[in-house]
Amino acid sequence: MRYNVLIENGLLLYPEKTEKKTIGIEGEKLRLLPPGGAYEAERVIDATGCYILPGLIDPHTHPVYVDDLGAISTPALFGGVTTMIHYISIKPGDSPLQVIHAARENAEASSHADFAFHASFFDTLNQLSSIPELAREGIRTFKMFTAYAKLGWMTGDYALIKAFDTIAANGGMACVHAENGPAIDFLEDKFRPITPDNFPATSPGMLDKEAIFRTLLLAKLTECPLYLPHISSRKGLEALVLGREEGVRFWSETCPHYLTFTWDELKERGPLGKLRPPIKTADDRDALWTAVEEAALDTIGSDHAPKAKTVTDDFESAPYGAPGVETILPVLWELGVNANRITPFDLVRLCSEQPAKIFGLFPEKGRLDDGTDADIVIFDPTCKWRIEKANQHSNAPYTLYDGFPCRGKIQKVFIRGRLVVDGDRFTGGKAAGKFFETHPGTLM
Repeated sequence: MRYNVLIENGLLLYPEKTEKKTIGIEGEKLRLLPPGGAYEAERVIDATGCYILPGLIDPHTHPVYVDDLGAISTPALFGGVTTMIHYISIKPGDSPLQVIHAARENAEASSHADFAFHASFFDTLNQLSSIPELAREGIRTFKMFTAYAKLGWMTGDYALIKAFDTIAANGGMACVHAENGPAIDFLEDKFRPITPDNFPATSPGMLDKEAIFRTLLLAKLTECPLYLPHISSRKGLEALVLGREEGVRFWSETCPHYLTFTWDELKERGPLGKLRPPIKTADDRDALWTAVEEAALDTIGSDHAPKAKTVTDDFESAPYGAPGVETILPVLWELGVNANRITPFDLVRLCSEQPAKIFGLFPEKGRLDDGTDADIVIFDPTCKWRIEKANQHSNAPYTLYDGFPCRGKIQKVFIRGRLVVDGDRFTGGKAAGKFFETHPGTLM
């Protein structure tokens, strides 16, 4: 057997172990070989001193702002993210099926990374009838908001429980952005004009707790599997504890920015740090790290939503969102692994295997097993560097992590056997991203 590529002398990372094996890439697939064998290959890579990770899976990206479905794949791959699950917005009056078909056609023509889709409903009562046909198309996760009441995007309780019932009947999973939208709207009116100084007062953690627990109970009533993205506060975590006590079947996510910053640290950057849910206090950050350490959170998603904004923009009118898909791995390695908060095993569980299992992409994705997709990240844990806007690949004019020091850097990235990142060079060639159906909740 002559392999396309051999990767030798690296240490393969799994959630439960490390292994010293040779990887052979055969077409799009990975083969595990005993080390030291006399193998033939077109190219041999010596990964001495490096970890070999499965490609990361980012379950939370928004390819609708300055990084579209094609552009987002470049920063993703430079960050070791080989598969993304994009939220595709279905606005009032849209045909859900037409929107999904157009997004898939666009991504297949322009994305270098693999992808799946969540359908995001902005008019749930009028859109939930599309759930059965979307499920037949491989779209089986459906997002709704309990926030954004004034914008008209909020899903009220009647529509939410009706959607849950329909999703459950069609083998799907609900994804809910859970904040108390009407209460936030009231507090914004009360404190207006909204400034960096009073922004935290408009979104206290207790409103996370109320909305998350209410959402969990409605999911329990309908036996609908539930995914809760971007948990951002201690109070939100308290709601998850209550949900487990009630026996709700759910999974939860936080994001690197909630594990990195406090609002006091970010508020000088004004609009650049304006996110939804907002970044909160040091106490919230500490509680989130404890939850990650104790496996009380299931995944890490970037919530990559880069907007064209600057630090001098008007704060109140500035949009929510920031880039993040490229910085998941280096930030978590620095603040988690290097700081002894988590192990390398935890990182691949949170960022690769667990999301693959939750969304039914496993075993093709998420783990370095014989016969799986050759989505591979070669990572040097000793290399020192800094994240700077100049070395990032999003079209956003900034990164929240500008100047952030890292020890540990990606050296090479493969997706389904193709070398797409080689040091600082993109080698992906023609876009070849592949659509994957989701089968949520089937493996966990």
